[in-house]
Amino acid sequence: MIYPDYYEVQAQKLAGTLDAVYPYGSYSLKYNPKKIPVILHTQTVQSNGLVAWAPKRAEFYTTPHQSIYAQDWLEQLALHEFRHVVQIDKIHSNMPGWLKVLFGEQVSALAFGGYLPWWFIEGDAVVAETALSNYGRGRFPSFLMEHRAQVVEKGAFSYDKAYLGSYRDFVPDHYKLGYYLVGHTKERYGNQVWEEVLTRTGQKPLSLSPVNKTLKDYTGLNKKQLYQSVFDSLQTVWLKEDKSFQPKSFDVFSQPNAVFTNYRYNHWLNDSVLFSYKTSYDGIPSFVKVKPDGKEKKLVFPGIVFNESASYIGEWIVWSEQISDLRWQHSGHSLLRLFNTGNKKRLEIKTEHKCFSPVISPQKDKIAVVETDFSSNYYLSVYQLPGGKLLQRFQTPGNNYFFTPEWLTNNQVAVIVLTKEGKRLATIDFSEDKMEMLTTRDLGELKHLRAHADWLYFISSYSGKNSLYRLNLSNRKIEKIFEPRFGVESPAISPDGKNIALSDYTASGFRLIQISLENINTSPLDDVEPALYPLAEKLAALEPGIPVFPDSTEEKYASEKYSKTANLFKFHSWAPVYINTESYEFFPGVSLMSQNVLGTSETVIGYKWDHTENTGRFTLDYTFKGWYPVFDFSLTQGPRASSYYQIMQNTDNQGNVVSQDTVLRKFTWGQTNAGLNVRLPLNLNKGPFYRIIQPEVQYGFNFYNGHDSAPEQFRGGNFHSLGYRLYFHQLLRQSYRDMYPNFGIILDGSYRHSPVGLLRAGEISSLQSVLYLPGVLNNHGIKVYAGAQHKNTGGRLGFSDVVRYARGWGRINTTDIYTAGVDYKLPLFYPDMNLLGLLYVRRIKGALFADYTRLKGNFYSDGQITGTFVKDITSMGTELTADVNFVRFYAPSSIGFRASYLPEMKNVYFDFLFSIDFTSF
Repeated sequence: MIYPDYYEVQAQKLAGTLDAVYPYGSYSLKYNPKKIPVILHTQTVQSNGLVAWAPKRAEFYTTPHQSIYAQDWLEQLALHEFRHVVQIDKIHSNMPGWLKVLFGEQVSALAFGGYLPWWFIEGDAVVAETALSNYGRGRFPSFLMEHRAQVVEKGAFSYDKAYLGSYRDFVPDHYKLGYYLVGHTKERYGNQVWEEVLTRTGQKPLSLSPVNKTLKDYTGLNKKQLYQSVFDSLQTVWLKEDKSFQPKSFDVFSQPNAVFTNYRYNHWLNDSVLFSYKTSYDGIPSFVKVKPDGKEKKLVFPGIVFNESASYIGEWIVWSEQISDLRWQHSGHSLLRLFNTGNKKRLEIKTEHKCFSPVISPQKDKIAVVETDFSSNYYLSVYQLPGGKLLQRFQTPGNNYFFTPEWLTNNQVAVIVLTKEGKRLATIDFSEDKMEMLTTRDLGELKHLRAHADWLYFISSYSGKNSLYRLNLSNRKIEKIFEPRFGVESPAISPDGKNIALSDYTASGFRLIQISLENINTSPLDDVEPALYPLAEKLAALEPGIPVFPDSTEEKYASEKYSKTANLFKFHSWAPVYINTESYEFFPGVSLMSQNVLGTSETVIGYKWDHTENTGRFTLDYTFKGWYPVFDFSLTQGPRASSYYQIMQNTDNQGNVVSQDTVLRKFTWGQTNAGLNVRLPLNLNKGPFYRIIQPEVQYGFNFYNGHDSAPEQFRGGNFHSLGYRLYFHQLLRQSYRDMYPNFGIILDGSYRHSPVGLLRAGEISSLQSVLYLPGVLNNHGIKVYAGAQHKNTGGRLGFSDVVRYARGWGRINTTDIYTAGVDYKLPLFYPDMNLLGLLYVRRIKGALFADYTRLKGNFYSDGQITGTFVKDITSMGTELTADVNFVRFYAPSSIGFRASYLPEMKNVYFDFLFSIDFTSF
């Protein structure tokens, strides 16, 4: 386990937690995994975990978020991520030895990601966390309701749509899909099915479909048929339950939306107007004002708002926003932002630690926030408003985590507290520095406290749905106010106390509804039937029990200083082919790959055979990211080959030429290329804009020496090049459906020259820019490109062009290039269509473009400039592309063609367009 020294106490406890999980997390897969490095990211504001291979490692992001279920965050990570360790290590252990000898760890990663559907990978881990605890997402109604709402209101989607997603409809993610598919398969057929899937996937990595074959053998169904069987059964149950549901009276406040839209974190400005946080498939997140007729007005576009971390008082909106570190990926902080919707005043408050769920006091002079420090100490803190001075900080002796505080008076807050027995309601009196529990009963998932008069309103999953309850602060009695069809959240009580606004979930998103407190029928908590989760209980019965997690934080495991230098290289994979890790191209040769477990040092050593030239050369690429600048070093060395035409003359005895032939002769030369690139990527994200500025310095060395076969004109020698680049972009966040950002700019300037060396390549300078603008209709986009380049060549050598030409044209030698272009891109259809099981089409896009380029250059004769030229070239055309998934492979691809009309040539040229997005993993 690798962690900062200040995290020693928590690291010791987590090590004990992982040891406790080990026999339980591996039981149903019948495999005990080998050791794996665990890296703890303590300075990030993200809440996540991952397990990766090549090199193998687990990474835990130790900061909990406000939406976690009722279990310690590190215990959650241990249960879920350890299951991934078991999955992939089991595949690796069953992999044929000759494949591991040939390819190293990467072959197991390829089999894992290539064969196993992601709904199994994550669904199996969710099943494990549910079966091996008293909670888990399988007992989390907000996790379960999305499929229920979709199936009841829209029917079950096709398998491809349910797994690969859609731009037309909201599709619950593969964690939720996987829980149902993996869980119900285990319920019906036992643990052996998925254990055997992993075994056979490892044993037969060259088979076409080991998952389908195993499922067929044990269930008689393939993946698609299994999905249909499970969801047919669920649909029958859910429709029957929905038919018997008796809805309570309410009014819909928001207008129906044609696309998936959520309204959450609600607040009454007055007795008739609501504030809400709106997210949508076709718009970026914003706080909006909603009137009784459903009409909306956008108020402010925030940056990335943490879960459950927005609230209001009067005209003030306050939220906790994620702020990226200037340089480090696994670091960051949070910032409190306040916006007054009346006078448009903005405030910022920087808290000492990572902060979530801010709420302003009734007198508007303080803000209470949940804080987490780097050592996983949890606080409820109070800061002065507007100065930002820390006033008070409260921590329980057991270091309990807090959720969604709500002011009761100017010195007292209600709060949700995470205990070993689950979540509980409590009050904290800052004047006495004391916490008092309001409830001792397990009410399931608790969230979204709102106080009014003598009542504390909250959302609870006690009945199996996220429903609205309230607690009487005088006598501590609890009653249920409103049970929804699927689930509600974000209650807001009107100032007159007569109405409550809620976010009510449907298959089209959370809509705004309003219920009247004057016409409600309440149910005492004792009359409410507690939730049953039959699938979760059946899954738990297949396990040996629940791990007993350590309470003590005493040191049990030996710890020592971790040497970053000594662990800079970890060679994990190799291959009997040369692999270009940037372009994913393969060539004859060999490759050897290294990456340290911290991800700061990457090395690829290889030998590449060029079958065109019949030559081979050694390559070395190294990247170091452990310092503020990033260093990229490359080295290529080996022979090169080409050909030239030689005129051969035959003479008689008197020396007269009697015949003449042109002969093609091959020649070789030695070539060494070395380069060092130093760049400083600085992240300046702010609000809804992504900002990056990156200065860069490049050094290149090239050496040529002709072999005996080289012609006399071949000039050996060396040249050195220096390059300088400054890149900047500011891009507005995109919605899920947007073609381009609705606004954005990119500026990219560079200069490169060869100041020393026997050979000179001259110099080249360039400036490029891109401007993004909104199109005529929603999700359409305009991209305007402009570029200028000037180049002086150094004899026969010259730098490659940077600025692009009008599309469709080939390049010629020039001194100056000026290009302008415009693209208009739009979505055409969202077919969600499968073609013969080979291609799933999610979206079809169209684009129109027009380009203009002016070229300036020189005419040469015998190496001398004899004149200059100016040439204007243009092109216009269209692109038709589709966002697709091939053979149900999870990473999406874009495929299509471009037709370019070149007026000067009076010809049309076609280009095939293809790309694949591996970032989706």
